[in-house]
Parts: sequence; C-alpha cells; structure tokens
Amino acid sequence: MKRSTAGILATLVLGMGIVSGCGGNDTKTVPSGNASGVVTIVAQTAGEEKTRVDNLVQAADELNKELKAEGKNVQVKVKTNDFQGSWDDYAKQFMLAFKANKAPDIYATGHENIGWLADGHYILPLDSLKNSKAYSDVFPTLWNAVTYKGKIWGAPQDTEARPVFYNKDILKKMGWTDQQINDLPVKVEKGQFTLDDMTKLAQEAQSKGLAQYGIVHRPVDGPDFSEFVYDFGGKLYDPAQNKIVFDKPAVAKQLNYFYEIAQKKLIPDHLTSMDWTSIHKTVVNGKTLFYYGGIWNVFNWSQGNYNDKLGKVDAKWVNQHFGMMLVPAAEKGGKPVTLSHPFVYTVSSQTKHADLVERLLELVAAPKYQVKHDLTTFHLPVTKSAAEDPAFKADVTLGNVSYMTNYTTFIPNLDKFPQYSKDVFNAIQAVELGKQTPDAAMKDLEVQLKNDLGNELEIVQ
Repeated sequence: MKRSTAGILATLVLGMGIVSGCGGNDTKTVPSGNASGVVTIVAQTAGEEKTRVDNLVQAADELNKELKAEGKNVQVKVKTNDFQGSWDDYAKQFMLAFKANKAPDIYATGHENIGWLADGHYILPLDSLKNSKAYSDVFPTLWNAVTYKGKIWGAPQDTEARPVFYNKDILKKMGWTDQQINDLPVKVEKGQFTLDDMTKLAQEAQSKGLAQYGIVHRPVDGPDFSEFVYDFGGKLYDPAQNKIVFDKPAVAKQLNYFYEIAQKKLIPDHLTSMDWTSIHKTVVNGKTLFYYGGIWNVFNWSQGNYNDKLGKVDAKWVNQHFGMMLVPAAEKGGKPVTLSHPFVYTVSSQTKHADLVERLLELVAAPKYQVKHDLTTFHLPVTKSAAEDPAFKADVTLGNVSYMTNYTTFIPNLDKFPQYSKDVFNAIQAVELGKQTPDAAMKDLEVQLKNDLGNELEIVQ
C-alpha cells in the first residue's frame, strides 16, 4: 500500500545536528572504475514493497554479466535492508547511518524527501539518468517529482494515481446505459464533465434515494487534498524562490468546494472523524456514488472484510461495480488532475561506487522489473514501455488507469510542506463541520501559515 513519507520535519533534521551532511561527505565520491573483486552495494527500503530492493539483486546479475563481457575483474553483490518502523524513524535511521559513515549506497524513499536530502548533501545529483537510454521514455511529468533546485536527485521507481471511484450500480439505477457509464472517464479526460457536474450528479443520486452519500473523501490529512489547488489553477511551490506557495485564489476555491459539499449534505456528518474501516465499508457496500480514493484501495478491499455479504472482494469484482476517473476539471474544457506519490531511488553521497550504482539503476528500470513490482504492489510504472507491457496491460485495474500518469501532480519536495498540509486540512475540517465559513477559515489559515512557515512561505493574492 502507498503511504506518505511527508512526516519528515525540519525539527527532526535540526535536532539530529547533521544538517548539510556534517556527519559525512558533501561532494561526489570517486567512481569505482578501477575496482576489482566483489563490490558490495547496500540498498535500503522500508514498508511492505520489498521488490524495490529485491529487483536490484536481480539487476545485479545482469550487471555482472556485462562487466564480465567487458573484461573487468569486478562483480557486484547487492545487500538489501528492509526497515520496519515509522517513516520518521526511517529517515532518522538514515541520518544516523550517514553520520557514522555507514549510509546505504541506494536509499529508496518518497519523492517529497528529496529536498532535505539534497540540502543536507546526503545524496548525489543524478542528472545523467534523464539522458540515459533506460530512462528515455519516463513519463515526462515524473521528472518534476525528482527535480529540486534545478537538478535531478532521484531515479523514479514507481508511481500511482488517486482517481475518483464511481459506483456503476447506482448510475444504472439512475438510468445510465453501460455505454454512458464506461464513457464517463473519457468525458472527464476531455473536460466535458466538470467538478460541478460531479456535484450535481451526486445530489441527484441522493435525492432519488439511490445513495446515502454523494461524495466521500479520506478522513485524515493527506496529499489528496493538495490536488484541488492544482485543479483550481493554483500552485503549491515556487522553484525560483524555493518556497511553499499559499495561492489564496485557488485555496479559497478549495475551501468553498468542501464547504459546498458539506452544506448540501453530500458527505457523511463528521467525515473527518471517521476511521478508515468505516470509509472502506461505506464505499464497498455502495453507500456513496463517488469516492476520492487511490488505486491501492483495490488491494485494500481484497485484504479486509469490508463487504457486508462477501467480506473480501477481488479486483474483478471491484471493476464490475466501480469505474475510475480523474478528478474532473473545475471548468468546462479544462484539464482534469490526479496526484501521485512516486517512490524513488536516491544515491548516497558516501557511496564509493557511484558508477556501478548508476549502471544498476539503469538496469532496474527495465519494464520486466517495473511490471513485477507494479503487479505485486498495485503501483503504476514510470516508463511508457513498461506501461505497454502485455502483462501490465492485461491487469484488470492497472491497465485501465495508467493513462492517469499524464495528468498527475505532486506535492513539493520541501520538509515544511507537511505543516502546510496539516494547516489546510484543519481549515477544510472547520468548514465541513460548519465551524467556520470559507472566508473566516481563509483568514485564520493565512495567519497560521505565516506563523508556522515564516519566510519559507510565499503568498499569491
């Protein structure tokens, strides 16, 4: 399952006393072109998706064959580490290892951590990868997720999408034909079905007694809410100033949207106080027409007993009863959006084998490794060639949503962004609960953001 690693706080880094990589090297190490014998490369990841490092082990076998054919007296052995613990502890463990000059050569992490890793000189720039044959067909937008201060700092490893699930059974009861139901994602993609159309359709389903709720979203803070700023034409980051942007016109529309769906009783009361089990049961049991979710939810529903009659439901069942579409554009003819949280490979600035690590990263980008990982963990590939792989395209869910990568957005690669996200979520919660009007929430939000982010905040009027 996809989990955000955006909980890494500046206070954690500062508290460690090792900002700017003062515990280790801050310049690129000498390549291991003259290495001989067995070279051990350490690769580390965290969470359930072990294929991120296991694939590197297999790619090393290919690298060794290449090295032998080149007549080089060197063989690569990949040692893998799988960290078990919180994402904050994962970052702390890496920093401690770096301070002790024992950082892993390859550190797999969420893209949003690139900012503090680069600023602290913990990782090497990888601009050459963008021009390599292996990464030549990366979905162009994904480079944005690994770019910081004008440089590439990570190799995209996987990505995902946060689609809107829509209940096909409810639409059929509303008189929609199978053709109309299946064409809805296309209408959204073309900007013919907007966010306002979605709200109206949700109202219709509720008014006819066909759905208990019109719309359901995640109950806790998360990257999903940020996609609405992009949908309303705003931005979250100014690369020139390297600052988080408080885009007031877009955020005002964001708050008004959540206020509107709450005032129209389209969402559950106290939605932001619900637990995830209740959310999943609400969706899987057909109580809502629309659900702002993630593609990994299909995996969630196959693991938990959420359906009242069937318990666990597989991907085939999900696709029989649900469709997936992009978040509709805010205006007719506009561009719809989604948001992704790519995982990336970063390379430690302490590595003594930079050239071999880079060759390993080029090999592991092959479609066969991506597809193996994606089908196992329910993620999307980072290259077009992997997306066209027959095994991937044959997947009943993933093959139908890979196009969403062309419409994806990302949260900024700054360690202060989690605080921004938390403050905005609190404002959304306030307007949904009716504790504040959008105007009042905006005023308080601006004060809070100025207090929390200070000079790292840029305000767009």
